[in-house]
Amino acid sequence: MKYFWLITFLGLSTGVLLTPVFLIVIFFLPLLFLKGAHFKIYGFCVILGVLLGMATIENKQVEMVGFVTTKKSNYVIITDVKVLTKDGWRSSNHQVRVNSKELKAGQQVYIYGKLSKTFRYPVYTVEPIFCAGVEETLRGLSKVLSSLQQIKEANKQFIVQILGNSGKIMNGLLFSDGEFDSAESEQLRRSGLAHLFAVSGIHVGIIYTLCELLVSFFTYRSFFRRSISSLIALFFALSTGPTPSAFRASIMLIIWNVFRIADYPIEPLNVLGLVGTINLLVEPYSILSSSFLMSYSATSSILIFHEKIKIQKRLFQGLLVSLAAFVGVAPFLSLFSAINLLAPLTSIPATFLVTPMLWAGFTSMLLRGMGLANLSHVVLVGATPFIFILDKMIELSAKFPTSSLGICGYALFSVLMFFLFWHFGHRP
Repeated sequence: MKYFWLITFLGLSTGVLLTPVFLIVIFFLPLLFLKGAHFKIYGFCVILGVLLGMATIENKQVEMVGFVTTKKSNYVIITDVKVLTKDGWRSSNHQVRVNSKELKAGQQVYIYGKLSKTFRYPVYTVEPIFCAGVEETLRGLSKVLSSLQQIKEANKQFIVQILGNSGKIMNGLLFSDGEFDSAESEQLRRSGLAHLFAVSGIHVGIIYTLCELLVSFFTYRSFFRRSISSLIALFFALSTGPTPSAFRASIMLIIWNVFRIADYPIEPLNVLGLVGTINLLVEPYSILSSSFLMSYSATSSILIFHEKIKIQKRLFQGLLVSLAAFVGVAPFLSLFSAINLLAPLTSIPATFLVTPMLWAGFTSMLLRGMGLANLSHVVLVGATPFIFILDKMIELSAKFPTSSLGICGYALFSVLMFFLFWHFGHRP
């Protein structure tokens, strides 16, 4: 079936979202008996999604261990969670938010505290009574992730040391971790350019392009060039936590390149569905993350309009890609944040500015890793004119009015999005 993975992804998404009212799943059972295979697959995946989203930890005081993937100002997110029960340690397939400033990314942690559950991402939150983290006991993938986090933290400090206050912008672009104060965060939100400071498909794609360019100096063979570049892009994405959007982009790149190397026909929307399915199997409730929703919605919008965009003149393709992405994220921006109507236009020059900045930041990391700290310093300083221009662009964009329409705006933009998809998009 041409769109098997896309239907699977949509079914799992529906099931996870229906988990709080899981009895409604009985209305999807008739789909299993319809003639079309796509109805059967969708109905089965809705039921599977409900099962994946069912609670696995009771609301009570708990002892748990896990691995810290993401560090924010006043909380961390842990994965690979195991909870102590009367029958021993039991694994959970859900991530947990821990309200602690003491824990660090890349640590194996022990937590004793009060657990609560809400229908959001992460679905579980712990108020710790006691918590502690270590790095010495890590093994396997956790050890790799911890090493990536250590590399990230060391480079963050180096960037701030060289660039001073401008280092916030570079760290925000590279690691989604600019440590902006409340006034700076509000300015970013109002500018409509905050998406540039959440590592997503744009960032992973820019890093991948740089890696392909660098690897091409040593070999022209597409197998090695694509394989090495995809692996480096994956490590870059993993260093961010990974965020759902960065994970989506890196896995999609790998799958896309595997198909290209094997000369297998590619249906972009089906590849997106496969990646989304993997994402939901890893963490079902990631679908409640605004990063997840906007990343997949923007990407699907670009892919749906792809056939129309690629026949346009190259001068207009960048604008149309930006507009397509805006159509995809507008419902969620209206629901979770605010819409700056200038954003589709400012995003184009901003993306051109971000590209050399990301190249400079990532190249400085590579040079520093090879022990060439002085050359790394020079490369970072060379990016300061671009940082200055982007900073001024954010200030200018933030002066334009924004609109926050809440659920009404979500409904209106959703109707507009489906209307545009139906009349102008590429239909499966």
